[in-house]
Amino acid sequence: MARHPKKKGNEKTPDAGDNVKDDPSEKPRAPESDESKIKRGFDKLFWLRVGLGILAGSLSAGIGGPYDTSTRIGLGFGIMIVLFIFSYGIAKNMKIPIIPSDKRKLITTGYGSYFLMFIFSWILVNTLIHPDVGINNIR
Repeated sequence: MARHPKKKGNEKTPDAGDNVKDDPSEKPRAPESDESKIKRGFDKLFWLRVGLGILAGSLSAGIGGPYDTSTRIGLGFGIMIVLFIFSYGIAKNMKIPIIPSDKRKLITTGYGSYFLMFIFSWILVNTLIHPDVGINNIR
């Protein structure tokens, strides 16, 4: 390989407005690999389950208001289970390209976050709907 000699004297430095072809920020995108498609699919599934957990908790607090305590608990967990099964149906229809031995990941992805967001939103919405229930019992 031969090196190009450096120019001396009247050199022009590229301005910000000049088109510089060696700009590293404009790299061509490589085709998406199967691994990144799988990761992106599971990320969508995770956030779907987080959103459905919030929805399940909010529905449980809103619908369970007029019932007694044991009925509210059963109704709340029933709504949680139904929406989780619904999220599994959506996960199967997302067509995430996984191998058949990894089908269990469709169930296990985000179930902990789903449950925690369900409990958190159920308690929060119930507290916002009925703020005076705890105060009357204490006095």
